[in-house]
Amino acid sequence: MQRVARGPLIATLRAALEALPTVDAAWEGGSAAFGREDEWSDVDVVAVVADDAVDSTFAAVEAALDTIGPRELTHPVIGTAGYAQRFYRLHGAGEFLVVDLALMRRSDPLLFREAEIHGQGLTWFDRTGVLVEAHLDAEADAAAARARIEPLGSAFAMFQHLVKKDLARGRAADAMAFYQGYTWRPLIEALRLLHAPHTRVFGPRYLQRDLPAATAEAAAALTYAASPEALAAHQARAAAWFEVAHRRLREHGPGVGLGEAALPPGYLQP
Repeated sequence: MQRVARGPLIATLRAALEALPTVDAAWEGGSAAFGREDEWSDVDVVAVVADDAVDSTFAAVEAALDTIGPRELTHPVIGTAGYAQRFYRLHGAGEFLVVDLALMRRSDPLLFREAEIHGQGLTWFDRTGVLVEAHLDAEADAAAARARIEPLGSAFAMFQHLVKKDLARGRAADAMAFYQGYTWRPLIEALRLLHAPHTRVFGPRYLQRDLPAATAEAAAALTYAASPEALAAHQARAAAWFEVAHRRLREHGPGVGLGEAALPPGYLQP
């Protein structure tokens, strides 16, 4: 079986898109946009196409992929707004070298170009000058971050009992699900709001990239629990940490730094 390597795969995708006059621009995003590619990275491709050329663009790309693959699996994403997206796995590419192709319609302003969120995309070609560097509206983003503080705190206070009651009922799986949704994820959002508010949209992903190493390590240690007893202890520690972080948010606002919320109370670094 011939192995499909990243370089030839990218060259095939680029050539297929550039050959189509209905494709205005194309670029590579994902880990490549942050300079963080590794042996497990997939290939994230975004293209701007004529509104009526979405299906034909997918067809052309798929035909090109079949010349080096062929495709083992195609997964269309359902329910997107303003763009269409498909994932591909090729025979010989291995489990991780997946293609993630998103096609933006010309008429839609959504381009995934805000550098703070999407990094610096690697431009393949741009026939119409659409790929201008974009940035978040700092004032609007700061206002949106501030607006999260109160509902984040009230939801946390309201729903901690869900974890506790399912632990008491002996429903460990239910308790873990509630812990992930109503304890751990809100904690992560609070830490992000303090340290880098614009990254709050990433939830628990990219903690090692977006938070200080010790903070990310301590947060990751609270992700899972091996027993109901350990889960109860994790919730207590996460709740204490959230209280420190949320109090700092209420008093000083987003983006002021982690300060005393950098580590959970009583945390001993290994």
